[in-house]
Amino acid sequence: MADEGAVATRHSSLTEAGQMHWTLRRLHSLAGIVPMGGFLFFHIFENSYVLRGAETWWNHSEFTRTLPLQVAVEATVLWIPILYHAIYGLVITATAQPNNYPYGRNYQYTLQRITGVIALGFILYNVLTTRAWFYLSAVETNYARMHGFMMNPLILTIYIVGVLSCVYHLTNGIFTFCITWGITGGPRAQVIVNYACIALFVILAVVSVDILVAFRAPA
Repeated sequence: MADEGAVATRHSSLTEAGQMHWTLRRLHSLAGIVPMGGFLFFHIFENSYVLRGAETWWNHSEFTRTLPLQVAVEATVLWIPILYHAIYGLVITATAQPNNYPYGRNYQYTLQRITGVIALGFILYNVLTTRAWFYLSAVETNYARMHGFMMNPLILTIYIVGVLSCVYHLTNGIFTFCITWGITGGPRAQVIVNYACIALFVILAVVSVDILVAFRAPA
């Protein structure tokens, strides 16, 4: 598996191709956190209002439905970073080399690659069934539509697996981001951040599943 992030002291010794990969790798890591990670946090927060009922969720999600220049904003803030992060992530996965990580980190790294592919497929599915639906029909995905999705066992399973993959990919990505950008240089700092990211995954996973289940309640 590929190195999760070379330290800054190695950068100067890289070849021109290696320096290009270094730069693209850091941009790939940054795109996964800002804006993609920020949007996921916001999306979970926005949808958490469904825990208070359908009407509360609809009222508090008005901001994203009435955003000026919506398509341009979504393309700039989301689709372009997602496209770059996905393409270069697939390149990293395809060119990965063996490493000497401890067993636990190897397991997390493998999950990072697997959840990245699943998350990409889920994002495409979600876009086609919600945003693309809106662009084609000019009808927003309201509570009734989401309720219908969640009452279908197959679609509910797709959402649970997809959302959990996105959450894991983000939280573990925060850990690798801290290494890639030299924030956690020492082993102790990396262990602390790793445990913090695992805890964050558990919290966001529980909240996300609660949100999906809440959409099954009658309006």
